[in-house]
Amino acid sequence: MAAEQTEDKGRKQLEEEVWSAIAAFEQILEAMPEDRASLETLSHAYGQIGDHAKAYEYVLRLGRVLVADGDQQSALDLLDRLRELSGDDAAGMALVAVIEEMKPASEALPERGGPQVEPTDAAVSMTPNMSEELAFTWNLLQAGEMTQEEYASVVQDLTEMSAADATATVSVLHALEARGFKGVDRIVAYVSQDRGVPYIALDSFDIPREAGSLLPLDFVVRRGALVFDFLGPHALAVLMNPYDSGLRKDIEMLAQRPCHFYITHAAEFDRAVDRITDIDIESASDA
Repeated sequence: MAAEQTEDKGRKQLEEEVWSAIAAFEQILEAMPEDRASLETLSHAYGQIGDHAKAYEYVLRLGRVLVADGDQQSALDLLDRLRELSGDDAAGMALVAVIEEMKPASEALPERGGPQVEPTDAAVSMTPNMSEELAFTWNLLQAGEMTQEEYASVVQDLTEMSAADATATVSVLHALEARGFKGVDRIVAYVSQDRGVPYIALDSFDIPREAGSLLPLDFVVRRGALVFDFLGPHALAVLMNPYDSGLRKDIEMLAQRPCHFYITHAAEFDRAVDRITDIDIESASDA
């Protein structure tokens, strides 16, 4: 009985934090109705508490903002979620059609039975997926790994990081380390267990040239993933967002082989990026 009461109390506290976060971001939207981070966060928040009508409302608003801004990649990244939530709603179907028209002709899917196109680097986005990073942050809030105030701060940091520097990795773990968050080790351990990705001390690996150069450097930096070694025909890869299933698929598409996935600290990832960048420079000099 005592355990049940404790669980109920924890659930109630988490629910209060979620509603507090929702109220905070809705207040931001009152001042900035087209703030992307707030629209995306609220969409995920309402979806997580089961209010799919409100989640759809914010996805619809976000999609219209992306189309108005001409942000092709972000709009295309939103398509699956927009289709999922819109159902047969006319407004959603109309927005899906508009976003589909933004897709380059070279990326159009072949008709059923038509010639199949081999995957290329061009088929993989090099743009950070902010939706997945915000979902990662939301998962941590729901799991009680951060408070509502910490959650709001990390979301703000991610937004600023995304807008400020295209040469830096935008990830939740990078935002937490930059903020000096004392619970980073705990969060890495939680994510490792929750997503089934072992932690790897990346500093202890000498990254072979063939492994470090397997993924395009722009993808490595902007998507937060790199290959650090091989195990037979498989690649060993770290990724900064283990919740992003699309990232895993893109890594395997570019690597053209199955991958085993791991998680590491942001600082270790950045040092590894510096090492494989040096490898690329040396390769260019040798050529």
